[in-house]
Amino acid sequence: MKKLIILSCTMIALSSFMATTGWAGPHFVKGPTASLDTNTGEYCVSFKESGLGSTPVTYTLAAGTGTLFTYQCFTKSNNTPQGSPNSVSGSGDSTSTTITPHNGTVSATICLIPQQDGASCQGGGLVLRLIGTDYDNVTFTDGLGNNITIPDACSGSGCPD
Repeated sequence: MKKLIILSCTMIALSSFMATTGWAGPHFVKGPTASLDTNTGEYCVSFKESGLGSTPVTYTLAAGTGTLFTYQCFTKSNNTPQGSPNSVSGSGDSTSTTITPHNGTVSATICLIPQQDGASCQGGGLVLRLIGTDYDNVTFTDGLGNNITIPDACSGSGCPD
């Protein structure tokens, strides 16, 4: 019996000194958190992801087909001339970036920037400005199987009634 007790105590002592390693795999420690800059129309996602190892990871932020940017022409004195605002569909708007993890972790922010393709002002001295955004069906992907739907965002005249 005495030998059994000594053996049990020895096993417990040895097991307490053994390092146990567990790999949780890629996971978000913080975020992803979305924000919309109402002045520039930039839609950004900030995040911190761990458990990545050292292999570069490609992150993609994409807006769906319902995304719309609204522009208006303004005079030098900040008045709006007659006419309707220009709306530009941003369907398929996306951005990707590849980041190499540091100590298995990536902390970053990636942004969608409105494109004014097709919006313009007729007449001298007019300036085109973004007055509204409506980002729909936004997804964030880390290229490792984590696909996250991000909340829609809207500001200014781009918002539905």
